[in-house]
Amino acid sequence: MKDKIINYFNETLAEVKKVVWPDRRYVTVASIIVLILVFMTGVFLMFVDFGLAKFFGALLK
Repeated sequence: MKDKIINYFNETLAEVKKVVWPDRRYVTVASIIVLILVFMTGVFLMFVDFGLAKFFGALLK
């Protein structure tokens, strides 16, 4: 059991060394793009919610 655990961690470490990590600029730009898209989606959903609330409010009157 001990050998399996040690082997697992050795293989995991070998795989982590193969990973190509993105540079700081790429992560920053990607994060900004994600934040902008989340904000735009939130604004869109806000307008849809407002429109549906007005529509159903008028429909139920």
